[in-house]
Amino acid sequence: MNSFVSSDGFLVIGGRDATSNEIVIKKHTDANDIVLHTDMAGSPFFVIKSEGKEIPESTIREAGDAACTFSKVWKLGLQSTDVFYVSPDQVSKKAQSGEYMAKGAFMIYGKTNYIENKVNLSVGAAKDGAVMAGPLESIKKNCTKSVVLKQGNEKVSSIAKKISHKFGWDLDEIVRALPAGSFDLQK
Repeated sequence: MNSFVSSDGFLVIGGRDATSNEIVIKKHTDANDIVLHTDMAGSPFFVIKSEGKEIPESTIREAGDAACTFSKVWKLGLQSTDVFYVSPDQVSKKAQSGEYMAKGAFMIYGKTNYIENKVNLSVGAAKDGAVMAGPLESIKKNCTKSVVLKQGNEKVSSIAKKISHKFGWDLDEIVRALPAGSFDLQK
């Protein structure tokens, strides 16, 4: 799973595959949270944990950027995609009559709210030393050191080695934190 803390202090949790999407939706959503997804099949679900507080637009935007960035958009070299958000009670495993819901897939019922988004990826080390990947705004606010990444030509292993060498962070943690695709360091 992916997770980061928004610049407003809200925990955002995202899936990486069908299994983690199931876990995110079934075990990490509560009534006042917000669930985000793209219109692309196979994208991760992201959940903003409200903890009983009203979620600001800036956090929704950051989570929208994460849903875009960690979807197939990154690997395809696109810059944005349609991202929507709903309340958890609009997300269901109950399929239409005659349809089958694959693992990690859910039906969305009711009105969806679309949000502007963009590819937006930074990786940093939180104060506790944990590697965190997410939108630049959240990483700048919550990490002592960070680097901005953009889509490029370097494999994940190569870019992770450069980041690990520069900051001394755990190589495996960096690899686990990044989306699928190729990278370049932003100068």
